[in-house]
Amino acid sequence: MKMHYYLKEWRLDMSKHHTFVLKTIRRTIHFAYTSACNKATHKLARAHRARVNLQERQVTWLGLHAFHSVLSRKPQAYTHLLKALSFQLSLPRYRHLRKRFRGVVAEGLSTVTLLCF
Repeated sequence: MKMHYYLKEWRLDMSKHHTFVLKTIRRTIHFAYTSACNKATHKLARAHRARVNLQERQVTWLGLHAFHSVLSRKPQAYTHLLKALSFQLSLPRYRHLRKRFRGVVAEGLSTVTLLCF
């Protein structure tokens, strides 16, 4: 939702800059993944025997799906970006993840319906 407000404030023409926004989304997801992995190697995490069993592909799919779900609340504003996100989510490397994370996605979407922006 923050991204929606930033884009609205910047008055970006999404039909021209959707590639830039998609790259920003992918970098944000990658940062979240590397941050989680780095925190798992921290001294405090090691002391408590914390384990992080994340695969970058899983985190990427979840992140792309989350952005798609939130931005699809304003489809007229993000037509090109939503098409690009849909294409990314439909790639063969992500197909098996849809079934695997069905429960997580359903739980997350239940909270998105409460959001109004």
